[in-house]
Amino acid sequence: MRSTTDRFTLARTVRGVLLSLVVAGGISSGAALASNIVVEIAPPPPRYEAVPTLHHGYAWAPGYWAWHGNKHVWVNGHTMHARNGYEWSPDRWNEVDGRHEFERGRWTRTSEAGYERHAQ
Repeated sequence: MRSTTDRFTLARTVRGVLLSLVVAGGISSGAALASNIVVEIAPPPPRYEAVPTLHHGYAWAPGYWAWHGNKHVWVNGHTMHARNGYEWSPDRWNEVDGRHEFERGRWTRTSEAGYERHAQ
C-alpha cells in the first residue's frame, strides 16, 4: 500500500506530464496551421473544368495549382457537401511583394463572402 504522500507525488507527476503533452500538441498543431507556402514561381493559368450539374446540397470546389516537389501540380475540382449559410472561397494564389502565397480554400459565411467580394 502506498502512502498518501506517494500517491500525491504520482498524481502531481502525471498531471504535469499530461499538461506538457497538451501544451506541446497545441504548439505543434498551431505551427502546422500557421505554415504558409510562398514561392517565387507564379502558378500557370487555371485549367478549364466543366462544372457538373450540382444536386441540391452540394457545392463545387474548383481545381487549383498546388505546390508539390518544387513545382506546381494541378488538383482537379470536386463536388462536396454544401454548408447552409456558407459559401466556398476557393484555393488560390495571391501575389505579395513579387512572391506567390497560397491561400487554402475555406467556407465563409454568406454575409462575409459578400463583403469580401465588394471589398476587393
